[in-house]
Amino acid sequence: MVTTAIHDRVKQEKEEPSYWSSSNLLVISGIMLTIGIIWRVVDQFVLQLGSTWMNIMPSKLFPFLIILGFFWRYRRREIDSILGLSRRQLRAQIGVGIIMVLMISILIDFGGTIIYATLLDQAYPLELHILNPELLGYMFIFFLTNAFLEETLFRGLLQNSLKTRFSPNRAIFLSAITFGLWHSGWPLVNGSIGNALLVQVTSMIFFTTILGLLFGVYYERFSSGQSLVGAIIAHTFFNFISECFKMGPEPVIQGPDLIFSTPGLMTISLLMFLGVFLFLFAIFWRYRIEQVGAFWNRFRDHVVNLIRGLSRMTPTIKNEKDEV
Repeated sequence: MVTTAIHDRVKQEKEEPSYWSSSNLLVISGIMLTIGIIWRVVDQFVLQLGSTWMNIMPSKLFPFLIILGFFWRYRRREIDSILGLSRRQLRAQIGVGIIMVLMISILIDFGGTIIYATLLDQAYPLELHILNPELLGYMFIFFLTNAFLEETLFRGLLQNSLKTRFSPNRAIFLSAITFGLWHSGWPLVNGSIGNALLVQVTSMIFFTTILGLLFGVYYERFSSGQSLVGAIIAHTFFNFISECFKMGPEPVIQGPDLIFSTPGLMTISLLMFLGVFLFLFAIFWRYRIEQVGAFWNRFRDHVVNLIRGLSRMTPTIKNEKDEV
């Protein structure tokens, strides 16, 4: 009798949800965002790790591990649905992520500079600079960690928690604004003052908010809230390429580079930016990743059938030549 009572009590304790497993997602996202902000401020302004080889790695790695550890301990079933760490449509996610990288990095980062030097100022040097080549492997790990943190925090946890109180579109917008403000500290770290500081902070918030909107639409509509793998891939390589490989003699700063020495280059880069992002916005708003997967399967099958058809034709043609 006593053994049965103890067994029933242990079973009840295991099944009874803890405070954290049933807490409001907005509260949890607020706590995790606060941890990330405090750690980021300490690494940037107190420890000044941005000017070292470490490059504020602790504020990327440990907040992500805290988020992942929290959900693994208290809300394991929501790792896929809330944090976006699902492997659904994995091949399509990887493919779309790579396409985003090519469009954003090649057309904007390098394309704007190449167009400017080719059409407007042929004296402009098209030289490729690799920053800290001895640290490229480490920097890739850094930006991969950064992408996991920012996508699971802003597009996953924050955007999903805002959806519990607001419409999906408003949740995307509020999450993107928060993401933009998250990046506003770099001009201060780089020592900008006066009007230059105001311009750089405004530009940083604007461009990173647009990026946050794009990834938010990707996750909510294109991926149907299933997975952030494509956004994580695009985010990783976009940062890695833009901050480690520089085309031309533009100033190099910590964090995203938004400084242009010539108005012409700035105008072309801005037009390329708007063109690429409007195109991606339209695609992600209208289509779903399942459609991309189905299209890829049809294209693959068509190519396979074409190759098989050509392989069957080759012996026939050879036999006809032998007969002649």
